[in-house]
Amino acid sequence: GCVAGCSDTAADNYNADADVVDDSLCEYALVQGCMDETACNFNADAEQDNGSCEYAADGFDCDGNCLSGVAVTAGGGSFDSEVSWTILACDGTEILSGGAPFAGCADVSAGYSVSMVDSWGDGWNGATLVIGDSTAVFGLETGAEGSDLASCAVEGCTDANADNYNA
Repeated sequence: GCVAGCSDTAADNYNADADVVDDSLCEYALVQGCMDETACNFNADAEQDNGSCEYAADGFDCDGNCLSGVAVTAGGGSFDSEVSWTILACDGTEILSGGAPFAGCADVSAGYSVSMVDSWGDGWNGATLVIGDSTAVFGLETGAEGSDLASCAVEGCTDANADNYNA
């Protein structure tokens, strides 16, 4: 017959004969948990590390917040593999680039523009690039490429013949 049992050799009730593994049945003399104080799920009561430690992704804290800069996410479209983008400083230097899906952080406090590309040439098919809060949402409705001056735009008159022309 089938024998359900614990397969963890560190458990008090380890059963080498178990052919139906159910580690929820494992019993330990010591309190199990994550003993690494830098882990998101550190357990101060743990007496034995059970390998369950979980860590924040690079650039994020345990709650998913950026350690510096603002959150940048991309994705959500039908063909995310076709999506690529670059966030540029107002002087044209690259701040961050990537594809979809993407989650990261960037410092855009000095201003930025966005360059967007679709490798198939039919737009991002619903994908978006979100920089910071949900008011800075960019996408490519149609075509192979597009851009947005975002916070680098200088408002003013672009008619060179006008009295208030702003070069």
